[in-house]
Amino acid sequence: MESFRMFCDGSHRIASLADFLGDRLQESLSEAVYKKAAIDTVDEMKCNITAFNGNRSKLEFHLMKSLAEKEEFQSLITYINQPKAAFEIFIKECVDQYYMDKSRSIYKALKINLDQFTKLIHSAIKKSSSITIGRHGDVSSWLDTFCSELSAHLTLSHSDFKGVKYQNIKDIDFLKEAMTKALETVEENLKCDFSTCDVSNIKARPYEILYEQLAGCWETCPLCKAVCTNTVPGHKEDHSVKFHRSQGISGWRFSKTEYLVTGVCSSYVASDKCFKLNDKDRYPYREYRTAGPPYSKWSITPDLSSLNYWKWVVCRFQSDFEKHYKKKFAFINLTLKLTILIDINMKKQ
Repeated sequence: MESFRMFCDGSHRIASLADFLGDRLQESLSEAVYKKAAIDTVDEMKCNITAFNGNRSKLEFHLMKSLAEKEEFQSLITYINQPKAAFEIFIKECVDQYYMDKSRSIYKALKINLDQFTKLIHSAIKKSSSITIGRHGDVSSWLDTFCSELSAHLTLSHSDFKGVKYQNIKDIDFLKEAMTKALETVEENLKCDFSTCDVSNIKARPYEILYEQLAGCWETCPLCKAVCTNTVPGHKEDHSVKFHRSQGISGWRFSKTEYLVTGVCSSYVASDKCFKLNDKDRYPYREYRTAGPPYSKWSITPDLSSLNYWKWVVCRFQSDFEKHYKKKFAFINLTLKLTILIDINMKKQ
């Protein structure tokens, strides 16, 4: 009777341990499946969506293109004054659309990932049991081997098992059987969860990965608010951008007037013109660095050319900018305005 009681007590402890490990596994396995699905989705998007298969400058080009197609002033002004937020919105929109188009295949992808990880865990259970039996070990050594085998695939912390690690469990074969059954229960639970999963729980992850990979530097030109194109956050070199913009779209006005500046700062640094800070301190554009930080941290190369895109933006949204800043643009050539609008509209067709 005593030996039977001890056997039942040992079996109960093993079953309890298997259930405990099963709970830990379900949490870790679910995280691993979602994480792999997110990484796979990012890889697919970088192959299939042009905006994501290059650097941040390429992403910005497609963001600008999207803004031109939408022709929504509020979205444009967000991009000008809050570029980081505009990039976040654009990436989220792309991820949302991608999941909308691929919604039917999400469950299939999660199930495939689950099957792959389940096979790894089954293998770890068998190997841990075989090694522990061969070494005449106990549950502590079994757990050490089990966690080590899965460390590259799942997040399993030894601290999770403090309460059970040093129990005097010797029947490793029974532990193997109990763990296998617990894993089967975990697998069925997750399949059920995945079949009714909320897509919003998944798509946040690809967005976060893409944003982190494509972020770069977020410093903006103090004269026109163009975003630095350096791909390294916190870089030591001067900030720079390939194309600057009309200063008026970021609110710059001519001194002592209510007229927005139509010119581009990269053109002005090749001129004898000056700019004022706080309506008091006057600096030649050629010597803009003398204004101190943040001006001194920027490399603005003299360039008399400018993107037609920003000319179109000024022409298309002139009245919107004027209402937003409560100022007027000083001078916009009507013939040039019509030419640019017609040219851009023809390209959009």
